Amino acid sequence: MNKYLQNAALAAMTFTVLVQPAQACWTNAAQDAAKIKHLNTMLMVTALRCRNTPDNFLPQYNRFVAKHNVLIGAQNLELRNHLSATYGPGEAEDALDRMSIGYANSYGTGHKAMNCRQLKELADKLGTETHGVMTMAAVADVAVTGQSWNGATCPSRIATRP
Repeated sequence: MNKYLQNAALAAMTFTVLVQPAQACWTNAAQDAAKIKHLNTMLMVTALRCRNTPDNFLPQYNRFVAKHNVLIGAQNLELRNHLSATYGPGEAEDALDRMSIGYANSYGTGHKAMNCRQLKELADKLGTETHGVMTMAAVADVAVTGQSWNGATCPSRIATRP
């Protein structure tokens, strides 16, 4: 009987390992998508916090979202695809929600380094300029606080000369 229980436990552990998706490493594209999601969430939360101050920047934030809606949507899809590879398609949306909530909660008491006036200037600049993935991710590198993703980054390939 004891041998039967050991075999059953081994089979259960093997099945559990087989059905859990492998942790996908964070590609440059997935990292940029997470940074842009983080930047957008940071601006949204801080815009709501600053709306009753002289530096209300909800109109500037809304202009930023309208101007970059396609970019933001594409990056959300990139992030969702990455999370699907990590957690499976059924859990990707929940994982994205957890990331968004984590970003939002980190700005619940405001931005650690920028005040409402500085955030308004940033939102105004982003709402009037055209940005692509690389420049938007570079803005996020400077503007957001904390890590935008958890997990290993994929190894970089270095070009070598013959």
